[in-house]
Amino acid sequence: MKPGAIIAFIVLVAAAITTFLSFSQATVKHVTIAEAMASPGKTVQVPGQILKETVSFRIHDKQPELRFVIVDMQGGSQHMTVVYRKPRPENFHNATSVEAIGQYKDGVFEASTLLVKCPSKYQGKDAARWPFAARRLSC
Repeated sequence: MKPGAIIAFIVLVAAAITTFLSFSQATVKHVTIAEAMASPGKTVQVPGQILKETVSFRIHDKQPELRFVIVDMQGGSQHMTVVYRKPRPENFHNATSVEAIGQYKDGVFEASTLLVKCPSKYQGKDAARWPFAARRLSC
């Protein structure tokens, strides 16, 4: 085998390994509130319904802080406080649920990313007329 072909093969293998490791670290396990609380320090993705009466936003030491409580999607028996220390998402006031990505630490879920879920603008009387659009989420 020629030296150029060997070098090309090594470069391809290294690129494949780097790509695999990058994608494996980019995926986050989707868990329930109870599972997130049971594994502190581990980065996970947790869905939940927002309790609107618990939402507060303030600037603390020149850093924004959005704090709210979510309940689990299957009946609301589990709840967890979420803290998001970035600017409030523009459509958060319309949101009914959220998927928080982050870690559970010191009694709260420290979210690094919020995926905001809003009610569909197609729900209601027009949903029967446009069934393909009834699943679309829009804020």
